[in-house]
Amino acid sequence: MARTRAKTSKRGARKSAAASRPKARAPAVPMRPKGPAKVAQRLDAAARAYAQLIAHPCTAPLAHPIYSGSEGGILVRAESSFNMNGSTSATSGFVHWTPGALGPTNIELLYGESSGATSPATAATLGNAPGLSFVQSNASSVRVVAACMQVTYTGSELNRSGVWMLGRTQGGLIDNGVSFTPANIEQSLEHFSRVSDGTCELVWVPSDMDQAFGDPNVTTPQVEKDRKAALTLAYYNLPTATPVRVRLVAIYEYQPKTGQGIVTPSDSRARSAFSLDDVLNVVQRATNIVRRVGAAYHRSTLALGM
Repeated sequence: MARTRAKTSKRGARKSAAASRPKARAPAVPMRPKGPAKVAQRLDAAARAYAQLIAHPCTAPLAHPIYSGSEGGILVRAESSFNMNGSTSATSGFVHWTPGALGPTNIELLYGESSGATSPATAATLGNAPGLSFVQSNASSVRVVAACMQVTYTGSELNRSGVWMLGRTQGGLIDNGVSFTPANIEQSLEHFSRVSDGTCELVWVPSDMDQAFGDPNVTTPQVEKDRKAALTLAYYNLPTATPVRVRLVAIYEYQPKTGQGIVTPSDSRARSAFSLDDVLNVVQRATNIVRRVGAAYHRSTLALGM
């Protein structure tokens, strides 16, 4: 019996010694930030569809916005394009577009041209904002869901020169009738580069003020326009009389006017457990870049990922 107890005691001592030794830890695995595609999976179907539309306004399937309130409407994609820098004396200029400030005075689309980066360019109105005539003829109220600006240099490669800047801004950055210089505007824009040989695109994201419907036949008050989200382009030192092609794309949600035989689809809206802030947190990093659009642009719907 004594011998058995001794063996048991030695075995217990060995176990105690093993337990007291520190355990070897597995090597640490570095934490990697989750990309937009991973984060987007946290959204439900309605929020994910809207996130894709914000990121790809030209090609993503139309989706209702994740806005506050119970209103809804009919979705429509519109586009327009125009040339800048076509004057024989102009080498510099800017375009400032506030998509949610639709109205008869066109304060949503301002532009100016000048003969140099530091020469004043008086802001003026431009009458071809995307789908403006359509919504004014057919909508009693409208709001912007998604939008983008594309810029293309149209001159020869041999003479390509100058710089341009793009940025997501607020409507109050540039007001109608006030003189600005492209060099002044440059300081407010995030993206700067030499004039590209292809098409550059920057997408718009909504602000809180963009969630509200507005009558497109009533002039948007200046103070309201100033609080809406905008896209801005500035450029200088381009060759004279060498147009820069600007293309604007907007997706609107509108409620039809009376007398057209179309029922107001107030129940046609997104149903999501997520908020607009949740969607913007997903798309913020993925959309805050200037993308290069392929040489052959097409309007077909693509299978898109964030």
